[in-house]
Amino acid sequence: MAVITVAREIGSRGDRVAEKVAEILGYEYVDQRLVQEIASITDTTAEEVEAYDEKGEGKVKYFLKRLLVPEVSPGSFPLSAAAYASELGLEFAYVSEFDTKDTAYLDRGTYQLLITTLVQDFGQTGRAVVVGRASQIILAEHTQACHVKIVAPFELRCERVVESQGVDADGARKLVEQHDQWRNDYLRNYHGADWDDPLLYHLTINTGKMDCDDAVDLIAEYARKLDQR
Repeated sequence: MAVITVAREIGSRGDRVAEKVAEILGYEYVDQRLVQEIASITDTTAEEVEAYDEKGEGKVKYFLKRLLVPEVSPGSFPLSAAAYASELGLEFAYVSEFDTKDTAYLDRGTYQLLITTLVQDFGQTGRAVVVGRASQIILAEHTQACHVKIVAPFELRCERVVESQGVDADGARKLVEQHDQWRNDYLRNYHGADWDDPLLYHLTINTGKMDCDDAVDLIAEYARKLDQR
């Protein structure tokens, strides 16, 4: 079954496109879902995970047993990082700064293992639109994946951020520049990849040139072809 990954610039309206594609195709929309899954697995809050995910700020405390012991609770993702470590070729566990014998802080190594495992699982299940989280790298070898990059001119993105987030022009420029830097650093530091490498994607769409609805139709059409293979 097909899976679509969407890498997007802030202000490109990539989130809107991705969500609409998922709606039209009846696919699962995977964005906040990843944050919620990790929050559930690590017994922490979605807000803490999101700040850690996007900015690399702070520390996320988790219950060590939830990572070390395979366990499934109702409605949760059946994941044990220890169980997946050898399969992914990664070493577990990157644990530091114990508070008690039961808790520790989630560090980047373990966090990346969780992200990789979750994204791979959505890839195996298929019929999903996965937004960000280096999914174009993690699912690079997926035979029924379509990797999409959504961009727009810098000034247009700034204008859209002013409208959507209620900041002034200077604040929007700083926010766009900051997000661009975070995104580029994330792929380079954790995957050794260049976000701007055109060979990572099947399709790059400029929403400064193409209407979002047309972009949705284009992506959905290709996904339908993948589903027929």
